[in-house]
Amino acid sequence: MTGGMLVQYARQSHPPELRAALFVESEKRLTWLGFFYTDFPNADVYLVGGTLRDILIGRMPQDIDLVIRNVDPEQLEQWLLQHGAAEFVGRFGTFKFIPHGCGGSEPIDIALPRTEFIGDKHESARDSMEVKFDPSLSIKDDLARRDFTINAMAFDTRRGRLIDPFLGLNDLYANLIQSVLIPEQRFYEDATRILRGLRFASQLQFGIEKDTWRAMKANIALLNNLSMDDDGSHRYVVPRESIGREFLLGFVAHPVHTVQLWKEAKALHLYMPQLAALETQIESDTKSAYHKTLDVLGLLQKKDIARRHGLSKASPTLLLAGLLSHLEDGPDQAYEICTRLYFHQFPSDHKAGIDCKRMFWLLKHVHTFNETDPASMRPSLFEKLFLNQRGAELLTLMHAHFIASGKHSIARERLHTAARIRGELMRHMLNEGEDGRLPRLITGKDIKQAGIEPGPGYRDLLDRVRDAQLTRAIVNRDQALNLLDAMIAEL
Repeated sequence: MTGGMLVQYARQSHPPELRAALFVESEKRLTWLGFFYTDFPNADVYLVGGTLRDILIGRMPQDIDLVIRNVDPEQLEQWLLQHGAAEFVGRFGTFKFIPHGCGGSEPIDIALPRTEFIGDKHESARDSMEVKFDPSLSIKDDLARRDFTINAMAFDTRRGRLIDPFLGLNDLYANLIQSVLIPEQRFYEDATRILRGLRFASQLQFGIEKDTWRAMKANIALLNNLSMDDDGSHRYVVPRESIGREFLLGFVAHPVHTVQLWKEAKALHLYMPQLAALETQIESDTKSAYHKTLDVLGLLQKKDIARRHGLSKASPTLLLAGLLSHLEDGPDQAYEICTRLYFHQFPSDHKAGIDCKRMFWLLKHVHTFNETDPASMRPSLFEKLFLNQRGAELLTLMHAHFIASGKHSIARERLHTAARIRGELMRHMLNEGEDGRLPRLITGKDIKQAGIEPGPGYRDLLDRVRDAQLTRAIVNRDQALNLLDAMIAEL
């Protein structure tokens, strides 16, 4: 975000403390802080984590993360319930809080100060960490358990002071991901932090500090640790859903960078070996299928290509289809990857929401023009394939694929033909339709009234009438009914 309130605390314009203070003053969900300090004069409330990090780099945070010290947890819960909706969530001591007057807003995460340590049954997963809550614990000790320095800062909302014991601000300004304290220990505590680091590097376009990067690569296998349940079955200590989540969040921000990072860290080899194997698949122009996949992703991000086919930009679903478009078994391998890593886990309106069904359809049809000339298609079939959002994505994917192939082909020429036909039909619908759509002149009910029993022939009759409508052979309902009668007489 580059405008509005955020301009007041963009990186260069004010000291860090002032940027954070401006956010606190302007955020509706934090207006209760004055009342809270009145009721708890010894309390400390800190902005922490991604909230503070985003403020300091000039981004508008959607989520608000707080740590509250020197308040008894039961008293804190009672106060929150009196001033909004509050729920205690999970074993890590976090309240989800929506203040009165903020209905519909994202809840605030309010954490209790805590230390985390490795117990006898540690499995390199966050859930296996031992946790100890202490309302009087210093904020510096609470920050010491965090993953990366850029996430290990706090802003004291009472005193307007930035607390930065691990020099996270320096790393933030240096565009650097660096572990808090010893990286090997951080990743042994929770192996998911490796993927979080890769995700932050992609989302923020940051580099990774050399010792942190070395530890990431050396400890990547921790993500495949197994644990035995009481019934004797084994499970991954890091759920595959978490791995898919971290990949998607980085991928939708910067697709090419994310894939490259995952490959260099050997995460791609562990979780999407089909993609890693593309590097050894050398095509006739001596370029690997892996590098052509990266080319496809880069092309899909070019707005001029997307706009040429009626899109404002490539959706997460289209980008993921581009990533998987060079797999030898296409939709089958894509299905295996998507189900194993839970790529469907985000809702459709989420920034990383993937419509797997639509993606499989795109992969199924991406090579359509290798065998089919769009000029020979029935207009009704062309309409079903290309005159909708899904069809615009298919043409965009085809376009990127053909350019990345680096060679002239009949299929590439056919893409231009399809774009021309699509443009003509779209203009026809715009001129003669309603809201850019061309209503059908007949329905199945008309066919039934003509004495035809329901069956497979319905669809052919409907499509033949639609063909005539799309080519302007008929323009009104009377003509359509006359055509229908003539076709039925020929049966």
